[in-house]
Parts: sequence; structure tokens; C-alpha cells
Amino acid sequence: MIQFIQRIAVFFLGAGLVLSLVSCGGGNGDSIDTSIQGKGTVGILLTDMPADPALFDSINASIVKVELLDSDDNGRVTLYSGAPQVFDLLRLRNEAIPLAFKDDVPAGKYCKIRLILSDLELVLADDGSSYHPNLPGNGKLDLLARDCFNVMADEVLTLQLDIDAGKSIHVVGNNNGYKFRPVIFVDVVDQSFDSKLVRLTGEIAKINTGQRSLLLCDAIPSENMDNQGCVKVHFGDDAAFFDNQQHSGAPRSIDDELLSFEKLGLEITVVGWPRFWDDSDIDEDKNSEHYPLMQLDALVAELGGFLQVEGTVSVDSDSNQFSMTVSSGSPIITSDALTVVFQQTMGDVNGTRVVSKSGELLDPLDVKIPLPVQVDGVLLLSNAELNAALVIVDKSALGTEQITGIISSVEVNSLTLDLEEAVSVCGEPPTSQLVVGLAASLDILTVTITEGGSVISFGGSPAIGQSVGMNGSCEPDGYETDNLVIIDDLRV
Repeated sequence: MIQFIQRIAVFFLGAGLVLSLVSCGGGNGDSIDTSIQGKGTVGILLTDMPADPALFDSINASIVKVELLDSDDNGRVTLYSGAPQVFDLLRLRNEAIPLAFKDDVPAGKYCKIRLILSDLELVLADDGSSYHPNLPGNGKLDLLARDCFNVMADEVLTLQLDIDAGKSIHVVGNNNGYKFRPVIFVDVVDQSFDSKLVRLTGEIAKINTGQRSLLLCDAIPSENMDNQGCVKVHFGDDAAFFDNQQHSGAPRSIDDELLSFEKLGLEITVVGWPRFWDDSDIDEDKNSEHYPLMQLDALVAELGGFLQVEGTVSVDSDSNQFSMTVSSGSPIITSDALTVVFQQTMGDVNGTRVVSKSGELLDPLDVKIPLPVQVDGVLLLSNAELNAALVIVDKSALGTEQITGIISSVEVNSLTLDLEEAVSVCGEPPTSQLVVGLAASLDILTVTITEGGSVISFGGSPAIGQSVGMNGSCEPDGYETDNLVIIDDLRV
């Protein structure tokens, strides 16, 4: 888990909402440093922390604009502007996808990110109806950086926006509606960052058998760029290739079949990890329309159509298969447990890849009740089994729960929360009051809101009446957390 203090915590300000940004890098200053010459590339990836699948089938966010600004709104750079890009946040619980890239951003320090949303649609799980909560500031969401981040000439800066949907959407009393109070974490993707897997779909434009790589183009949404939104994809020993055009989704040889020049021009999907830039392994001409804006270490490449199915493990795996209960909203609708079959490794052809959300390779026997899973696979109608190419297991979900509430009492190593409604925490009977143990290494972030704005700072002291949120774990002595967000609203 990335330490809480290392992340950029974001709260939206407007209509009673808070928005501030604390950067883990960059420097001080509140305007673009125009003394830095040249232009760089900025990319934004979008992902989501888990929301309650029992409440929603989909959470569809429509984004119409993404900008970089300084704190005075000078030096504005548009990363994306146009027709709404609609993202189902629930489909991003285990992966990240590109939101916007731009390759002619003036080098310098930037202190603000602005997102403009045109809509947020909540599709309810119980009856399929839709709810559209009010958007703060007519959808304009400003992210103010305490420490600015640097765009360097001829380099790529990639940011990952991680929307915490579980804390962002609150049920109004007696299920009469929903409030949108989002919490977002923003991470700089660099050598120290443990990224989520990234999913890209594009067209194979070049193949380099010597480097065991290919160039995937039209894979990144771009704003007024001269190139074709290309990504250089590298294949290591742990990567796997699955073909559902000619081989019914079976694993095939990367060297003999995927990296074959007859595959040029075909569309494929690749899931892998962002690679930190190393100019030594880029041989494309930087002025070429095919110059890659991003590099990826591939885990899985999929040719042809593959289903993405989400749910929870219902029968522990053996070396051949496991069973899962399918979540509502998935492309497969069944009241019975779905059997997921592992495709086996044969020689140098890797079979089904089983990984954690961060991409750690797992043993198939790690797929156990009641872990959440996401499976890419091909459905065999003859026996209603899903032949898997990729299984992503959310091991962090086991024993980890997200809580929000109002502090009613504070002790030396604990506090008591009044919850918004009675819920079951750590398998205990539903309660509207929860004692929270505070870890010795507790990280606290305090957001103070006044009539004139908001101030965000590390540190703070829990006090009665404060609104707080946390991600905690179920320990032998009860619920415990090592992170705490305090929202101190001083407005009348």
C-alpha cells in the first residue's frame, strides 16, 4: 500500500465540497516558471477505488475538459476539450485507463488542475434506475496544489487520478437520494510509484522483434497532437498473448505469432504496467508521428473480443479452476456460480495470468473466498465456462473497510464515531457507533474550510464534532486505521 502521506489528497471545493491538492513533488511557487524553456508531455490516467457494488451497477462520469493552470489561472494549457468522455468508474476498480495526453505543454511549474464534468450518472443495482446528483460549481472542479509539479522539456509527466468512489458518494437519509462529495488521490507515476495495471486498446503500427516490443497507436486520447497517440509495449518473460480471432481465446506464442509482421494493422488490447522513461530504449524518431508518449511493460495482450467479468470468489481455486458469483452490471448474467478455467502454461507459452491489483503475480491457489475478482476471458457456451486470460484479485479488500462519520469522543489511542447509518463493520452486527483504534504510525490530513476558502495541511488533532473518513482494517482487537482525513468546516 502506498503510504497515505505520500499521496496527493484531493477534495472538491464548491457547493459545500472541499477541493485541495497536496503534491508529493515539485517545488514552491504559485505561477508557471517561464524561465524554463522547451516543451514536455503531460498525461493523465484515471482509476477508481472500490465503491459498494451492492448499491450501484455503474457510476458514469462525463468529463468535457481537463486543464493545467497556475494558481492565478494564467498559463492555461488544455489537455482535453470536446465531446464528453464517459467513464464507468466501477469498471476502473482494478485498472487505470488514459484520460488525456498532450505533447506540447510549455515546460515549467504548474499549480492547478481543472476538471469539468457535464454529468454524473449513478445506475442503481436494485432496480436499474438512474440518479444524477448535483455537481459542485456546475461541474467545474479545481485542484489547487500546495507544492507545484514540474513539466520538464522533452520529458513525460504522467499523473494518475484515483477517485475514491466509496467516500465520494453518500446516501441521503432514508435512501432519499445521493450526495456527491468526492475524494481523489493523485499520484505522480515515477520510479517510486507502485502503479495499478493500465489497459490500452490500439492498432499495431510497428513491430521490433529484436527488442521484443511493438508500437500500439491510437491508444491514447490526445489533444491537438501531431502524433497518433502511440505507446511502446515491451514483452518480458512473464507476459502472455491470447488469440480469440483464430484460436478461441487460447494462449499463443508472443515471438512466433504476436510479434509477426502479419499482425501489423490489427487492433489489440494490452494490460500492463507503466514503464518509467528511459531514453536508451527508444529508437523511434522523436519527430515522427509514431513517437511513443508512454511505455508499457505488458502482462497480457488480447487479440479479438474478450469479456470482462467482475464478482467475488464463491469456491476456492485449485490448479485448474475456481467459481465466482457474478456482480450485477457484468456482461454475463447468471444466478449460478460461474466456473472460471485457468489456461495452462505450455513450454514458453504462458497461460492465464493471475495478479493482484498492483500487478504482483500470484499463484492460482491465492484465489479464495470471498475475494473480489475481475476476469478477462472467453465464454464457452457449450459448458458455460469462462476460459480466462487474466484474473485480477483484490487481496487488499480482505479485512479492509472504508468508514466515514462524526467524532463523538476521543481517547489517547482511539476515537468513537457516530456513523451516518447502522452498518456492519468487520463482520459484527450493524451498529451506528464505532470505536476506531488509532495506529501508532497514524497519518493525519486536515482540511480547514472558511467562508473565504480552504486550507489543507498535514497533521492535526481529532476532536469531537469533526467529520472524518478513513480506510481501516479489521484487527483482532477491532477496527483500526493508520490514516485519517479531518474536514474542519468553520463556515457559519
